[in-house]
Amino acid sequence: MNAYFVSFHPQVPMEKNLPLFQPLETPELLQMVGEAAGVVVPSYITPTRYASIARCARNCFPRLEARFDYCGKTRQIHLFRRLGVRHPESVTFENPSRLRETFLHSGTFLEYPMVLKGDTGGGGSRVFPVHSRSDLLRRLGSLPGDEPVLVQEWIHHGGRDLRVVVYGDRAVSYFRVGDGRFYNNVCRGGRIDRDGHPREQEKGIRAVRDFCRRAGIDVAGFDLMFPDDGEPVFIEINFHFGRKGLGGTRGHREYFRQAVEAWRTDCLRRLRA
Repeated sequence: MNAYFVSFHPQVPMEKNLPLFQPLETPELLQMVGEAAGVVVPSYITPTRYASIARCARNCFPRLEARFDYCGKTRQIHLFRRLGVRHPESVTFENPSRLRETFLHSGTFLEYPMVLKGDTGGGGSRVFPVHSRSDLLRRLGSLPGDEPVLVQEWIHHGGRDLRVVVYGDRAVSYFRVGDGRFYNNVCRGGRIDRDGHPREQEKGIRAVRDFCRRAGIDVAGFDLMFPDDGEPVFIEINFHFGRKGLGGTRGHREYFRQAVEAWRTDCLRRLRA
């Protein structure tokens, strides 16, 4: 039988296409997925559904094990530590109450100013600058009571950070430049600078590509900072990321389509080898 690919992604057709929630209980479907050269899945797939497909597929794109294993900002810190990349000094807690109790009993964990982060939330919605004891205690009330939290060392980023978005072997980068205050997020008024500081962009792309190779990540947006001439500081991994710097939804879909084509070519090369 000629090599073929299966897609569960409604916008990425392959030789064989299935609805995302198509049960894989019949021998025929299990055989179809298992004998395929590769399987394409959408980013919004659930962990359980992804696991059921990945168990019988030779290759999946994108690979999502790291996304599910290290979901949330606190788990990402553990991944940064495991892979030995530069990142802010961080202290994690199972919930805001535990952080409050520890703080009131033992005092501050890091020097002021520092950064308080909730485990989830995009666009900086649960990320707060902390300049004092009262700041910390007040901001804790803004975070979900049943989610982990962390406090981090303040990184002096000079009013900008680098977003690197990987699509397979391709990387798209641009700086997000703020107004001199804490947030650089585009959704909070930060502007996009695609051409500035090219050496730092090259350094950031190299660091992210090496990280993705070791972590098994195919599609994600990384936030990096450059407080000095050393290695970039890994701040966060975004598996759901803004698209304004990518040409909107149309640009994102085109980058993803090109990544799928490159992955497909590589799958066929390895299959024939």
